[in-house]
Amino acid sequence: MTHYYTENHLIRFIYKECDLFEKLEMEFAMEDDSTLMQTYDDMLTSFHMLPKVLFSPKKSAIDAILEYSKTAMA
Repeated sequence: MTHYYTENHLIRFIYKECDLFEKLEMEFAMEDDSTLMQTYDDMLTSFHMLPKVLFSPKKSAIDAILEYSKTAMA
């Protein structure tokens, strides 16, 4: 059975959001399809170029949540 993989499939593969069966299918397909492998390599390179962003809330936001939780419990 022939599968057609889209860029969305590759993105899920890169972000490790597919199950084991899908992962193995994708790996096998990339071994057989050089175009798919080239697209994967290009996308993986782009993925590694993305900035690593860490988000953390402001202290005032945390304080407001804690204050609200105190009043909600009373």
